[in-house]
Amino acid sequence: MAKTFTFTLEGDFTLQEALKRAQTDSPKAVAQAIWEEANLIFARSQTLVPVDTGVLRGSGGVSAPQTGQNGTYVDVFYGGPAAPYALFVHEIIGNYHNPPTQAKYLEQPFMEALKGIQNNIARRIISIINARG
Repeated sequence: MAKTFTFTLEGDFTLQEALKRAQTDSPKAVAQAIWEEANLIFARSQTLVPVDTGVLRGSGGVSAPQTGQNGTYVDVFYGGPAAPYALFVHEIIGNYHNPPTQAKYLEQPFMEALKGIQNNIARRIISIINARG
């Protein structure tokens, strides 16, 4: 025999308002959280990117959040017309670099961040939504 439970939900208006706010704010919060996490990766890479003239280091950055078919994303980058050799410097491990600079100056910070990135982004999203509430 099935049991029946009855309960009263108090604060349902507050809950509905919070859910509406979260629905509206979530895409912006996701974009901001991803951008913030990418900036931490970029900041770490700035300590590792080789510096000769400073052009390579200066060519790096984090793009504004973009939304595409696969969701929201940012680009963390080095190179472009100012430093077309960025990929070569990044990939050639045998090149001499003055410590702490190195090859894989962007890959290493990304791989280090990868382990906790989902939890970090989730915490950021919650914090951003709560702060806007």
